[in-house]
Amino acid sequence: MRPTAKQLAMRDPAMAALMGAHGEGSDFGGDELDAGFEFGYEFGIDTSVPATAMMTGQTPAQPPPAVAAQLWQKHLADSHATNQRTRLLEPNGGSNVKVERYAFYLNTSVVLGTAGAISASNQPDTTIRPQRVTCNAPCVGFASLDNIKVANVSVLVGGSADAFEYNPNSVGASLDMPTLSPANRASFSGEYSGLVPPGYNAASSFNFIVGLKGPATIAGG
Repeated sequence: MRPTAKQLAMRDPAMAALMGAHGEGSDFGGDELDAGFEFGYEFGIDTSVPATAMMTGQTPAQPPPAVAAQLWQKHLADSHATNQRTRLLEPNGGSNVKVERYAFYLNTSVVLGTAGAISASNQPDTTIRPQRVTCNAPCVGFASLDNIKVANVSVLVGGSADAFEYNPNSVGASLDMPTLSPANRASFSGEYSGLVPPGYNAASSFNFIVGLKGPATIAGG
């Protein structure tokens, strides 16, 4: 004898629901709603809130472990992508230490055509770790540097360097320098040769600049 819908539901409620069988009474109705939750992960049914939970006000059932693991991995991937994009706008987001790349300069004035010693000293407004030296010497032979000192540590060892070696387009101008705090100073010393580059006027003033660039704590932060 062919089984009735109720008998089918009692044997296999989930299969009965998928096959479209409708039970008699309230027993099969509950199983039919639960079947949607059980198979929803594979068949695209929205299972954010199980049907039985909506009907009875009960706490929603937990998803199977494999599904929970997939959802957690997706959450981690989404969070990672979001954090990457957020850091483009706020690189220091989520960090207790706020660091940016700053430039710190030492300046002195020379009179073009008049040779003489050059030197300058300055202290930063915030803690900085210089990593690159730049210099605005307009040509080779304009000036030489015999010392660059950062936090009382000399970073030029032996002899003097042509200042043009540290022009902004130079390669290999990175130096390992100590961290410099507002309590310490950076300085340089050297010689201006008296050379007047083409396009410049003798007896005019020239602002000679040595720059130190690197990561620093945000000023005022």
